[in-house]
Amino acid sequence: MTTVPLALLVFRGGCPVTQAYLEYLSLHGMQPELIMAIDYVGETRRSQDLRRVLGLRASARLLRTWRNRSARVPAELANILQKEFSIKLTPGCEPDYESAAPNVLYLTVNSYSDPRLLTAMRDCGLNTFLYCSGGRVPASLFQAGFSILHVHPGVVPHIRGSDGLLWSLLVRGRPGVSCFYMDAGIDTGRLIDTIEYQAPNWPGLDVEPAILYHALLQCYDPHLRASLLATVLKERLPINNNINELDAKGQMDVESGHYYAMHPELRLRVLSKLCAPG
Repeated sequence: MTTVPLALLVFRGGCPVTQAYLEYLSLHGMQPELIMAIDYVGETRRSQDLRRVLGLRASARLLRTWRNRSARVPAELANILQKEFSIKLTPGCEPDYESAAPNVLYLTVNSYSDPRLLTAMRDCGLNTFLYCSGGRVPASLFQAGFSILHVHPGVVPHIRGSDGLLWSLLVRGRPGVSCFYMDAGIDTGRLIDTIEYQAPNWPGLDVEPAILYHALLQCYDPHLRASLLATVLKERLPINNNINELDAKGQMDVESGHYYAMHPELRLRVLSKLCAPG
């Protein structure tokens, strides 16, 4: 097993993307050197109110349990969406971090911007991190000089922002993925690699649109991201194993697409096409 000098930033609770990254790396004979398993409260008013009542650690554990439960997908639907993949993801069940990396650091913070997170990153002995969650990365992490990898659901610069999987299907007719070094912009960092896949189709699948949308994000999209990540690290990691030296270039200067969360009616149109007869 090759140990890659990479630390995974894992914000715990409801994130099958992390499981996909770890299992696809293992399938290719690799493991990250460190997993930073981070419990966090979040920045919403409700989360902060809970923190004031229960304290940091108790509220973070409670919210992690809620996030894991919210990530679950009906077993039959999960099997259908993952039929073509050899690895089967189990949304709502966190990976065994201890068996997935030689070093695991458990940390409880208030939010992404908590100074304790920045301190832990500075002290961990690594300089390259893989961002495994959604949301914006605080500017303080970039100012600290870290290299932060991200795998985005959409081919940049054409598909940036939210709901990349669905916008890719609508605008480009197929799902795509990009791996890049993050910067302070929205999906604008130095590009390492992209790939597009054949559009999925589950003809006759009868499921509520909201349930299918959730299941795609939990059981389908993570496979695409993890596959590209494993390929990049397997085929493009320099001989000196320095992950900071992956060949990357600035994104093309073309008309780009910045997308927000897709409107429910438009989302229904995209989801219906996935279940249309072949």
